[in-house]
Amino acid sequence: MRPLLFLFALLAVPGCGHAASQSRSAPSPAAGELRALLAELIAVDTSNPPGNEAAAAHVAARWLREAGIESQLAEPAPGRAHLLARLKGTGGGRPVLVLAHLDTVPARREEWASDPWVLTERDGFLYGRGVQDNKGMAAASVLALRRLKREGVKLSRDVVLVLSADEEVGTDHGIEWLLEHHPELREAELAINEGGLTELTADRSQVRFVNLQAAERVSRNVVLRAKGPGGHSSVPPAAPNPMVRLAAAVARVGALTFPTRLTPVTRLNVEGRVKVTEGELGEALKRLAASPDSPPQEAVDTIARLEPALAAVLRTTCVPTVFNAGTRPNVIPATAEATVNCRLLPDEDIQAFHARLVAAVGDSDIQVELNMKPPDSPASPVGDNAMFRAATAAAAKVWPGAPVFPRMSTGTTESTALRRAGIHAYGIDLFALTPDDARTAHAPNERIPVASLQPGAEFVYQLLRGLTK
Repeated sequence: MRPLLFLFALLAVPGCGHAASQSRSAPSPAAGELRALLAELIAVDTSNPPGNEAAAAHVAARWLREAGIESQLAEPAPGRAHLLARLKGTGGGRPVLVLAHLDTVPARREEWASDPWVLTERDGFLYGRGVQDNKGMAAASVLALRRLKREGVKLSRDVVLVLSADEEVGTDHGIEWLLEHHPELREAELAINEGGLTELTADRSQVRFVNLQAAERVSRNVVLRAKGPGGHSSVPPAAPNPMVRLAAAVARVGALTFPTRLTPVTRLNVEGRVKVTEGELGEALKRLAASPDSPPQEAVDTIARLEPALAAVLRTTCVPTVFNAGTRPNVIPATAEATVNCRLLPDEDIQAFHARLVAAVGDSDIQVELNMKPPDSPASPVGDNAMFRAATAAAAKVWPGAPVFPRMSTGTTESTALRRAGIHAYGIDLFALTPDDARTAHAPNERIPVASLQPGAEFVYQLLRGLTK
C-alpha cells in the first residue's frame, strides 16, 4: 500500500447537478482519514469462517479512543468480537443504533487483480475485500461518531455504534447472540444498517435514487437427499442410482417459478422507480404499478431480463447451490444430497411453499428437508416518519434531487433480528454504485468508485444528525 493512498482521496463535490457529480476536487483531511481507517480494516483478514473480527474491532476501538470515545468488545468466542460504543444524548428519544459488520466472505488471491487485503486504487475505483460489504460502512460510521464528538453536537438521543461479528455465516456468534447478552440494545427505537441502494447512472454522472431497505426476504436452505444400494460402477442397477434421481429432481426444482406478488414495501419501490426510469424498463414498471394485484407476466419478464435484482424481490425464489455425491469414479454412490437456497417473501405460507417443492421434486423417495417455522421478518414502518424525514434531508444535502423511497432487499441482513426485537431497522447504501459495481460485493475484485467514498461518509453523518436533533 503506497503511503499516499492513506493520505489522499479524490472525491465528488456534493451539490453539483442532479444528485451527485462524479467530478473530482482537491483531497480533504476527512477523506484522508476515511481512506486510512478503511485501509487498516481491510488489511485485517476477517473472512468468515473463521471470522477474526476481534482484530478489526481493536482497530476501530483505537480510532474511537483517540477521539475520546470509549468502547467495549463483546466476545462470544476467542477471536470473535462485536464492538459497542455509545455517545450519550439528552434522553429526549430512545437510542438509535448504527451497525456495520466486520466479517467478510472469503477471497482467493488468484482470482483478484490485486491483493484483496490491501486497499488498492485503480482506474477510479477502490478495491479490497469488504470495501463495499461492509467495512466501508464500518469506517464511515466510526468517523461519524468521531465527528459528532469533536463538534460537540448536542444529541437528543443516544447514538450506539455496533460493529458486529458473524453476519456472513450467522451461526452462534452473530447479532442474535449480541441481543441476548446485551439486552440494553433492545431499548433502541431505530437502527441504521446495510441493505439499502443508492444507484448511480451508468455514466456515473448522477444518483438516480436512494432506497432505504425496510423489509427483506427470508433465507431458507432446502436439502434434497436420495438413497440407494450403491455398488460397483461396472454393474449398474436396473433403477436409476441416487445421483441420477437427485440430479433430475434438482433440475425440476431449479425450473420452479413462484407467483409474482407485490408486498406493500415493494409496491412503494415500484412506484418510486417509475418516476425515475425511462425506456423499456420504465414502461414495464408502469404496467406493473398499474396492476399490482395481478402483475402482467410480460412486464415481469421484461423486468427480469433488464433488472434481475428487482425481479428477485417480486417473488420467492429457489436456486440449487451445492451438490454432494460419490467418492470414487468406479463406485455408484449410496447417497446423493443437494442444497437449494430459497429466499422467501416475508409473508410466504411455509406449508404451501413446502408442498410446491415436494410437487416439483416429484419423487416420493427423495427427502425434502427444511425449517418449517413460518417466516418471521416484519417490515419497518414506511412513509412520513423520523427515518425517512432524516434520510430525505441528508440525501438532499449530499445528492440534491435524488428521490428517497423504500425497498425490499434481495438478501438477508441483521435487520431481521433487530425488527423481531422491536427495533425499526432501515438499510442504507452509503456509497453510490452502478448495478455493475453492486454485483462485486461477494465477488472477486470487490470495488467502490473513489468519487463515492466521501459523499457516502457525509450521508451517514447527516443522517445521524437528523435523527438526533
